[in-house]
Amino acid sequence: MYAFLRKPLWLLSHLLIAALVIALIGLGFWQRSRYFGEREKSQQLQTIARATPMQLNEVIPVAGSDPAAVAESVRYRRVEVSGVYDSAQEVAILNRSQRGAPGAWVMTPLVQADGTAVPIVRGWIPLEPSSADPPFRGSEAPTGLVTVTGNVQLTQQRGSFGSVDPPTGDLSALSRVDLARFEQQLPYPIEPAWVLLDGQNPPQATSSPSVIELQTKDPSQNFSYMLQWWIFALIAFGGYPLVLRMVARNKAKGDQTPADDDDDDDEDDGHDPDEIPWARGAGPKAEAESNS
Repeated sequence: MYAFLRKPLWLLSHLLIAALVIALIGLGFWQRSRYFGEREKSQQLQTIARATPMQLNEVIPVAGSDPAAVAESVRYRRVEVSGVYDSAQEVAILNRSQRGAPGAWVMTPLVQADGTAVPIVRGWIPLEPSSADPPFRGSEAPTGLVTVTGNVQLTQQRGSFGSVDPPTGDLSALSRVDLARFEQQLPYPIEPAWVLLDGQNPPQATSSPSVIELQTKDPSQNFSYMLQWWIFALIAFGGYPLVLRMVARNKAKGDQTPADDDDDDDEDDGHDPDEIPWARGAGPKAEAESNS
């Protein structure tokens, strides 16, 4: 019944299915290692982000250095900076959603005592593109000396896709936190990193802009991929024997072609015309009896 399984093409099929199952299991273990690695990294970053704030100059290079050269290791470091907000130079970072609602980030330079500025993303506001110009009504920054605490973030660059900001001119809105482009329109140098605000003194007078929650990579996606690969492996491992069993049953029944069936019927239909109900009275025996 299963002799066909030893034929060359079926042997090749067995090898391919075995290789597929092994590959799927391997992909599952790869995603498993990614899951544990990303979970540990996320926990470490959360610990760093909630640590006692440090002075900004202890974390990043001096102002005026290349933002693209800032090390990835400083991301999420919690820092404290003091200065005066320059609301006239405020910009909106467009196409930023919060809890599913469209809007923008508000980024305001905080000018320090030495004349350099730190770009501070103060929070999120609901905003339609080009519907308002900074400073945004109802979201004005505190005046006077302000002390800000928050997490260091790196400059953002355009990838393969995405809108392009005009290379010249003073813009009231940017597509991303591009520090090099932002510095072009400022009368003073800025730090090579920006800060995502989590608190300030004095506090914001209104509830707008709303504070942006710090987000680290969620490792649950890797966990889902791990389960998916192993489920696929289980389907292949359990489904292939069922396919083989179905093929074997079909072969055991005899795989005759319609042409073969027609030839057999022509040679011998297996019935006596006199025994067929609709042919009663029309067969040879019935004809002999009627003539006698």
